[in-house]
Amino acid sequence: MKVVLAVVLSLLAVVPALAQEQPRTGGVLKVAMIGEPPTLDLHTTTAVITQQIMWHVFETLYTYDKQYNPIPMLADGHTVSDNGRTYTFRLRRGVKFHSGRDLTAEDVVLSLKRWGKLATPGKAIWKNVEGIEAKDPATVVIYLKEPSAVLLMGLARPNNGAVIYPKEVMAATGDAAIKENIGTGPYRFLEHKPDRHIRLTRFKEYSARSEAPNFFGGKRIAYLDEIRFIPVPDVAVRLAGAQSGEYHFAQQIKTDQYERIKNAPGLVMSVVKPTGWSTAVLNHKQGIMTDKRIRQAVQAALDMEPIMAAGFGDKAFYRVDPGLMHLEQPQWHSKAGGEYYNQKNPEKAKKLLKEAGYAGQPVRWITTQEYEYMYKHALVAKQQLEGVGLKIDLQVVDWATLVQRRNKPEAFDIFSTAITFNPEPALNTGVQCNWPGWWCLDDKEQWLDSVSRETDPRKRKAMWDKVQTLFYEDVGRIKLGDWFGLQVYRKDVRGYTTSNEQGFFNVWLAK
Repeated sequence: MKVVLAVVLSLLAVVPALAQEQPRTGGVLKVAMIGEPPTLDLHTTTAVITQQIMWHVFETLYTYDKQYNPIPMLADGHTVSDNGRTYTFRLRRGVKFHSGRDLTAEDVVLSLKRWGKLATPGKAIWKNVEGIEAKDPATVVIYLKEPSAVLLMGLARPNNGAVIYPKEVMAATGDAAIKENIGTGPYRFLEHKPDRHIRLTRFKEYSARSEAPNFFGGKRIAYLDEIRFIPVPDVAVRLAGAQSGEYHFAQQIKTDQYERIKNAPGLVMSVVKPTGWSTAVLNHKQGIMTDKRIRQAVQAALDMEPIMAAGFGDKAFYRVDPGLMHLEQPQWHSKAGGEYYNQKNPEKAKKLLKEAGYAGQPVRWITTQEYEYMYKHALVAKQQLEGVGLKIDLQVVDWATLVQRRNKPEAFDIFSTAITFNPEPALNTGVQCNWPGWWCLDDKEQWLDSVSRETDPRKRKAMWDKVQTLFYEDVGRIKLGDWFGLQVYRKDVRGYTTSNEQGFFNVWLAK
């Protein structure tokens, strides 16, 4: 079933007027990133920086079109039978791995099993999977326990995506991090020198789709000789490098610089609205935040306006709103449970802490300066929480360390992150039990399973309202507010489409 999503992404770019020109092959695109990725294995992390780099190397059976519908990528198509419980996928012929071997159904089956075991969205999908098999070298069949409204959306999702690895690579590593980065994408992995660069080069034998480019779908062409991802943790250095021409692209620019440099010579500024929502993730598995009254105290104390203003400055780049799906997604946006959002009620917080018997134990909050807004959000929240009597131990680390440490329940009470834009609520990372923070409320799990299986849009929305209500009542996480990202790139970068995902296929460099 094809579901048309009423998703509106406001992509504002100050772009030079260009005459029609032919794409040019060659050149090295230099991309200034916020830091080092925690891993290059897409099955094992929701860290967006890993996706932004490695989805040039790896591909999925499906991807998104410009309306965020799932469309085939490595698949040639599919059929559905047995009252929606059996999906049969036909693979495209002639697709090669970077090793030179042809893609087969066995690679797909083993990759999807690994994704279902290790990935946050994969675990959510796999709860409804009865089995998967390779019918022949070009046919994969997935058997479901119940009909699904989200299977194709899960297979299309790029973040923590269901990318396809060669069976021999998975056999060598199992559940450990992938050691050989061999995919089917338009760029192949060349080298990773930590704190220096990750280099990808054109895959000359890439098998592109024949359709015209359609957002993430259709024909992908590697015009560039090389893409070089360079960790540049200092935001001012990223911007200065883009202005000087040292970098062609710089991510996560401070939003208070927009008015000053939007007409800067040689630069294009682009705004992605929405990018995601900033959050403080509470540890439900171990430690002080397992007490619901203390979680409620944190939620009651916070005043989101100064927190969001500290991170983004200009109101054009943030919004205070309770919805776990964005205003730009009218079919999903909800204010359910919103009375518990942005309470700014210190007296209520103090009362809850007293009832919980809080005695000044330190609350360990891990944050990072590589995403500067996360650090500033944590600083202001720390001040507000200490005002009601909580003792906040703010631990500032690099992003890769934060992502590694948040997997250890004994290592934190709160961590900073953001939940990036997602077109499918049932796969929203912010409400998943199996994601760090481990918010595993039985009622929520039942409603979330219902959202995954129901196909009627109105019923799905009512079910999602139940999930969001429980998010606030049980204090699953602390949503701080929505934010809109700012990217810059040089005017000689052609063919780039502004998006949260930051893709450089079909991009070339003008002379």
